[in-house]
Amino acid sequence: MTQYEIVKTIQVDGDFEGFDDEMLFKLVDGSFWIQDEYKYWHHYAYCPRVNVLRANGRFYLQVEGQNQIVAIRQISDVIESQINGEFKGWEGETVYELTNGQVWKQRTYNYEYTYAYMPEVLIYSSGGGYKMQVEGTSADVQQIK
Repeated sequence: MTQYEIVKTIQVDGDFEGFDDEMLFKLVDGSFWIQDEYKYWHHYAYCPRVNVLRANGRFYLQVEGQNQIVAIRQISDVIESQINGEFKGWEGETVYELTNGQVWKQRTYNYEYTYAYMPEVLIYSSGGGYKMQVEGTSADVQQIK
C-alpha cells in the first residue's frame, strides 16, 4: 500500500466539480495544479479543503473527508481573465473575446451548452495546445488576437 505524505492542506479557490480529463485546480495560495491522469469522479463543493499529497515522487490531490485521490502536477503558465459578455458554451468554432483584450477560438469540435455572463476563464497549456476552462467545462482553443 502506498504511503502518502501530506505536503499541505489548503482550500480550492472557488468551485470544485471533481476529477475529469486534465482538470485545472486553483488553490487559494495562487498555485495551479493540473490533473495528471485520467480519472472521473463528480463531487461538487465550494472552496473545499484539500490535501496535496506526495508519494513515490508524484503529487496527488484529495478532498478532505473523501477517499478519491488523483495524480496532479503543478503548472505556472496560466492566463486568468473573464469572457467579455455572454458565455453560451461550446459549439465547434466558438470565438470569445476576453476582458484582457485577447481573443480565443475553439480549436476542436465539442458541443456543450452552458450559460454565464462574464464568467472567469483559465487558459493553460495542455501539451498539444491550449485549453480554456469556463464554468466547469473546457475546450481546446487557439489564440487569434
